[in-house]
Amino acid sequence: MSSMDVGRLGLAIVISAMTIPVRAWINKGNAGPLGLLDVVASPARLAAISGVAIGWGVPDWVRGELQPVPILCFVFFAGWSGLVAGSSLELRVSRKLTLHGIRHELLQAVVVTVAVTVLIWAVRFIPGFGTAPGRFHILTIAAICLLAPILPSRQPHRGGGARAGFWDPSLLGPMALLLAAWAVAGEFTPTAVLQLPAPLSQQLSFELGGPVEQLLWSTVGGAITGLLMDLVTREDFAPGGLYVQMAAVTLVCSGLGAMMGLSPLWLGAVAGFWSVSATLRRLDLLVVLEKGMALPRIAAPALAGWCVGIALVSEGLNWRVVGMVVAVIASVRPTVHIVAALVQRRRLSRRSGRRPRPIDPAIIEADEVSLVIAGASVVVLSQQALPSLLLGVLLAQFLLAVGAQLGRGPKGASTPPRAGQESTQARPDTTSDVDDKPTPGSNPVRNNPSGEQTSG
Repeated sequence: MSSMDVGRLGLAIVISAMTIPVRAWINKGNAGPLGLLDVVASPARLAAISGVAIGWGVPDWVRGELQPVPILCFVFFAGWSGLVAGSSLELRVSRKLTLHGIRHELLQAVVVTVAVTVLIWAVRFIPGFGTAPGRFHILTIAAICLLAPILPSRQPHRGGGARAGFWDPSLLGPMALLLAAWAVAGEFTPTAVLQLPAPLSQQLSFELGGPVEQLLWSTVGGAITGLLMDLVTREDFAPGGLYVQMAAVTLVCSGLGAMMGLSPLWLGAVAGFWSVSATLRRLDLLVVLEKGMALPRIAAPALAGWCVGIALVSEGLNWRVVGMVVAVIASVRPTVHIVAALVQRRRLSRRSGRRPRPIDPAIIEADEVSLVIAGASVVVLSQQALPSLLLGVLLAQFLLAVGAQLGRGPKGASTPPRAGQESTQARPDTTSDVDDKPTPGSNPVRNNPSGEQTSG
């Protein structure tokens, strides 16, 4: 290592270490005007800054040795996020879906896709931009703009009375993952090779087909993963809980699917729907899925920063693509979600005759799953193209978080909620007819702290 490499590594370590006292200082009540410092220096943002610094400062041989780590982590996070999204729409809760709610969210998905397509198509008219990104970027950015909170316990709770359900089902999360899976499915035609044992010792190869066939293969793989998940979680609690078993199944199956060119997002979504709908330990699985999202909440920004930091000293970044991603997400996502919430709020006001709750500005924020969707593109994107997409999503997250905090005003400056946590977003009206009925005001996912088997 040269003296320049040593100095760069030392500076990266100092920057990463300084994030700890900065966060501790903010936690003591120094959030600044309107709580903006709490947003600017949130744990996820500081993790991203540390990732950029470390990726920029480490020696070249370390980068080469750790090159597969972000790929494996993003594939695992994609499978786990899919599990959570699928579990939020399992059979007991999906019975609450209404025709109006389905139409409302399908229309929202169509509007997002059309808006993103038009904006990206218009990019080609910018002087010096060159060729506009294709279908992959359109569907991936549309998925990020459409995405809603996928954690069941973080969705708005319409509590009140013994007939209150756990949460209002939403198709936005699964539809966003479907768009992202469709983007991956259409990029190339993967081929599976099967080596027959002796005495035949022949290789059989077959193509998985086009986008529709690949999504069907992902669905089949998700069903198999869900079956395995149900089998490994049927027994009594292991000493360490169910996380290890569920994480192992998710990592293996998502990794195998990614090796075959399939989207781990959709594979995980089908597995989550299958396993939570079929299990007798529904509440236990929901607790594990919710707690398991704590890892990608910090690790996904850090990995994205790592990829960006490596690109700064190696291949470089496509700043035009970065600017396009930031502009499209920062304009389409808040516009569509706010307009949809206003329309739904007006409808609820007409039906009930009462003034609905105000719209929570948190609905415009993009959470860690947005980074996971972008990171799952590692299945098809090159090492040169992925950091530009990740940096664009990171910057868009920052702008949307600042905008949401400004929308909250002084009243929400002290403790700004995370994106999607106890949001008051107006959602399609539903009826509460699920079997499980928690007590009013309780956390529905934590109603079974003992870890005993719970009938669905």
